[in-house]
Amino acid sequence: MSRLVFLIWLLLSVFVTLVIASDGTIVSYRQTIGPPVMFAPESVERSPEGRLIVVSWNVHVGHGDVESLIDRISDTERANGFGKPEFVLLLQEAFRQSTEIPASTGIKVPRRIAPPNQSMDIEDLARKLGWWMYYAPSMRNGDGLGEDAEDRGNAIISSLPLKNVEAVELPFVTQRRVALAATVTDHRNQSKLRVAVTHFDTRAPVLKGWIFGGPAARSKQARGLVAALKQSQTDRLPLVIGGDLNTYLASGSVIDTVSEIAPHTDCGNEATHALGLRLDHIFASIPDTWPARCARADSRFLSDHYPLVFSVSVPW
Repeated sequence: MSRLVFLIWLLLSVFVTLVIASDGTIVSYRQTIGPPVMFAPESVERSPEGRLIVVSWNVHVGHGDVESLIDRISDTERANGFGKPEFVLLLQEAFRQSTEIPASTGIKVPRRIAPPNQSMDIEDLARKLGWWMYYAPSMRNGDGLGEDAEDRGNAIISSLPLKNVEAVELPFVTQRRVALAATVTDHRNQSKLRVAVTHFDTRAPVLKGWIFGGPAARSKQARGLVAALKQSQTDRLPLVIGGDLNTYLASGSVIDTVSEIAPHTDCGNEATHALGLRLDHIFASIPDTWPARCARADSRFLSDHYPLVFSVSVPW
């Protein structure tokens, strides 16, 4: 029943989109977003001691309560004797508010998903946490101007330093999608692993099958992501990929494609979306000597997606 409800909702939302206007072009998406953002706190002189927690989560444009999730996981880790954890957050649908975002007058842009707190965008969150952050927008978030201009996309936020950050523009289908990758280091600047975050389209264009063409469209984006990551993996660092793959229909080919570079991780069979669908996934290629476990969080923390939590014992 949940799958049927999701399909009905998707059909209605796409119908409304078609009534309003046709899909934008890759050029219009590029023209209406701001520049990528990086943030690095002042150097932190300490050695990691606990497990590394990699979280993949669609935060629904500022709705996800990231700080509460961090606190919950940290309390659980300490209670279980693992000590203070380190975090890498692979976030989809993060948003940024900035006067650097160009005006979208006369250009069709995606509708705005209103964040509950405009004063806490992804850069504000990184500064408040005092963590490293890399954000690259995929698309506009509505048509606001000046101080009200917003865009949205993927972000990596880490309590450990990031380097070799990279944005990968995926094959264009209906909306511009930009995956991110970065190398996570310890505080001695030693590379420990590479992480990547992605978010695939929900559908194909109407003339290419609409929702029924979605699986082929997502497979195309998956191939683009894997090809880009393979170019970076010549050093054979451990790799963790997280993302909202929108696998509500015919998920096998998409999962198989991403698995070519990192095995699909068993995070359980529970739904990851509020409507009962399993849309979110983690893929990991790590040494056998790094004990790891993946599970869905028991709360959505105000988002419409549940976080996936990948806990791994990294030898620091």
